[in-house]
Amino acid sequence: MPQTEQTTTQAPAAPPPRTAPRQLVQGARLQTLDEAARTVEVVFSTSDLVEHWVNHNGVVQRMPTRLVLEQGAGDLTHLIEQGVVLDAHMEYGARSVIGSIEDAWIEQGAAKARLRFSSVEEVEPIWQRVVEGTLRNVSVGFEPVEQEVRIEQGADGERTEVMYFTQWRPFEISVVPRGADRGARMQSAQPQELTPPGAAAVPIEETTEAAPAANHQQEANMPTPITGAVTQAQPPVDQAAIRQQAAQDERARIAEIRQAATQLGTTDTLVQSAIDDGTTIDAFRAQAIEAFAQAGQSATAGVGGPRASVTQDATERFRQGAAEGLMARAGMEGGQRNEFTGMTLAELARQSLTVAGVRAPSDRRDMVGQAFVQSGAHSTSDFANVLANVAHKAALRGWNEAEETFQMWTRTGTLTDFKATKRVGLGLAESLPEVAEGGEYTYGTIGDRGEMITLATYGKMLKITRQAIINDDLALFSTLPGKMGRAAKRTIGNLAYAILTGNPTMSDGTALFHADHNNLAASGAVPSITTMAAGKTAMRTQKESATGPALNITPKYMIVPAALEVAAAQLLQSAVDPTANKGHASNPVAGMAQLIVDGRLDAASATGWYLAADPNAYDTIEVAYLDGVQEPYLEEKTAWSTDGVELKVRIDAGVAPLDHRTLYKNAGS
Repeated sequence: MPQTEQTTTQAPAAPPPRTAPRQLVQGARLQTLDEAARTVEVVFSTSDLVEHWVNHNGVVQRMPTRLVLEQGAGDLTHLIEQGVVLDAHMEYGARSVIGSIEDAWIEQGAAKARLRFSSVEEVEPIWQRVVEGTLRNVSVGFEPVEQEVRIEQGADGERTEVMYFTQWRPFEISVVPRGADRGARMQSAQPQELTPPGAAAVPIEETTEAAPAANHQQEANMPTPITGAVTQAQPPVDQAAIRQQAAQDERARIAEIRQAATQLGTTDTLVQSAIDDGTTIDAFRAQAIEAFAQAGQSATAGVGGPRASVTQDATERFRQGAAEGLMARAGMEGGQRNEFTGMTLAELARQSLTVAGVRAPSDRRDMVGQAFVQSGAHSTSDFANVLANVAHKAALRGWNEAEETFQMWTRTGTLTDFKATKRVGLGLAESLPEVAEGGEYTYGTIGDRGEMITLATYGKMLKITRQAIINDDLALFSTLPGKMGRAAKRTIGNLAYAILTGNPTMSDGTALFHADHNNLAASGAVPSITTMAAGKTAMRTQKESATGPALNITPKYMIVPAALEVAAAQLLQSAVDPTANKGHASNPVAGMAQLIVDGRLDAASATGWYLAADPNAYDTIEVAYLDGVQEPYLEEKTAWSTDGVELKVRIDAGVAPLDHRTLYKNAGS
């Protein structure tokens, strides 16, 4: 340790800010290892200089730090009684605990402990690496109790400010691939030189600075740098109360780490790098910390002050995780339970401000309003985006779950704009003419039927207000958008069935269903073997031209109103003639077509029924979508005047008949 001239000082009486877990490094052959007991002794900390983000003189900056390793400097009580061994500081649940701490002590300028590894199956690979000596590095997670800034002068005369943690409390030890403290490792039985490399005695001057006021809300929602403040010594405190507070703080810290590691912009590589480098949770959001540092803002900067910038990757992870958690809470398919699942909407709003690097107002009403307008790293509010994301998925779920039948007998198409577009019918080739030996091929003609189709926009708006968030109204953005999604699909179905019931005029000036088109029964009648046979015959004998051969179009679907459902089903599914009074006459139309029933037909006629050809083989009715997007689109906009977000569900579609020869109608009786 360097020589020091120091005045021991104490951190503010409020719960002290935390450091991130420190990563500490390699060692000699593990002669303290007991394979039978599954224990090994480690040096988990030395006084090696480690770079950390700290709050020094009201400015967040990266500076060297040291742990003071004298008797009484480290409170090891919590570590011995409740401390655990973790896998690389990953406190994501019970599975992250790989062992316990049997004992801990400070001697000869080093903090040491005896670790016992669990015998459960998932820990065995880690233990085997420790046994074979390929995994030796350890790291300690601690919180500072007292700290001060000192100036060290090196052999070259350079003066450096160093943050000294004169009183500190460890709470876990982790096995890590690589660390920052070069003296931390699994311990050899031979004595080791524990003086950190480059730690020759140098003159040190002490410096003091005013302590910033503690702010519990700020600690929970903003980057929490290490306090480099020095205050006057305080009266002795209750150690039991400190341990209890430490346990509470530890639980809060675990939640923060889970959030940062699993949701806030971290690949496995980035997580491991942060662990190895001793990065704090807040420094993990590098851009946020940099913004605070450059602006010279303290950790207690107000809402009106400069905001930290957050990496786009981190924001996207928050948006994704928050959406998945909300979906799980709402019981939606695709949701995943995570740390966001247990949050109310107001708590999620507060968290969105934290991710954006903004201190949340203490008043819940103001905080929710701020979350709706705070844009973070994007042009729209992160919170509003999460709600819109969930609402969009709910709308898609409603669309997909809607029971519609129009897709079965219509053809799906694509339009690129809203201009009226002519669908050119290529016609049906009647036959190929013979080509004599040495003869020339002749050109065929293309029949241009030229049916027009045009897109239109259909939509509705939904508003999510600040009051709904405070009331934790999940249904407003989970259930209602689902209903709007179903309504969007129902709208397309309405358009398709309106073609059948509305009987529009085709490009030849004749109605879709007309005697001149040979696709309308001369007299209406109920579905029967006779009337079905007549419809099938009419479709088979349709021609490309007046003098051409029959096209042999066969019906694939029979479309009926709800009033005819039972009668039509009996006709199509009975092996015998359902109208025969005696005997067992066969039913020649059994299985001739697939039955489609839709109640929308009843409003126009409870007796009329239709036959349709396979839309994959013939032109029937086309349902076209803008750019081929066959689902509703949800758009969000911040409602500044009413504190909320407006969601607009819309779909662009157009429906038109393409060929009268592939459809047949009987008006019924």
